[in-house]
Amino acid sequence: MNRFKFIAAGLVSTVIFFLPLDARAVELESRYATIAYSDYRDLRDFNDSLYMGRLKSGMTGSRDTIEDEVISKINFIVEKVMVVLDMFPPQLKFSIVIHPGEKQVQQDFKRLYKIDVDYIAFYSPSQNKVFYSADNATLRVVSHEIGHVVAENYFTISPPQKIHEVMAQFAEQHITD
Repeated sequence: MNRFKFIAAGLVSTVIFFLPLDARAVELESRYATIAYSDYRDLRDFNDSLYMGRLKSGMTGSRDTIEDEVISKINFIVEKVMVVLDMFPPQLKFSIVIHPGEKQVQQDFKRLYKIDVDYIAFYSPSQNKVFYSADNATLRVVSHEIGHVVAENYFTISPPQKIHEVMAQFAEQHITD
């Protein structure tokens, strides 16, 4: 009987390990994004990497916990990017996945697009989802990807990829203005 319990526990562990992140993730809800992460350390690392500098004084919302602070940062960055791009998509809602490192981000890109890349973050328009590596979540990187989100959700027909990139770069460069 004990052998059966051991085998059953092993099978359950294996199934849980191979579930996609979305099935194991903890989720936070911000005004604009559903933020998913599988390990609290990843959320903490993301928060630590996302240094706001002087912009922190303009943030609103609770910052009592790391969860609250991440939500406040994301809401602030989304609103700032919308102002920078002068684009205000109605009822903007998208998803964020926080991975522990670049490797997991690159694996998600490969899974979705069947291409090997060396990205530290990317936006998937078809899923309306941004993938970040927790240890590379700088203000510029986060702003760049949210620039893609805002542009994609603003236009009825998605702009060409080069135009998308120019708008995301503009958001990244002007986030601290």
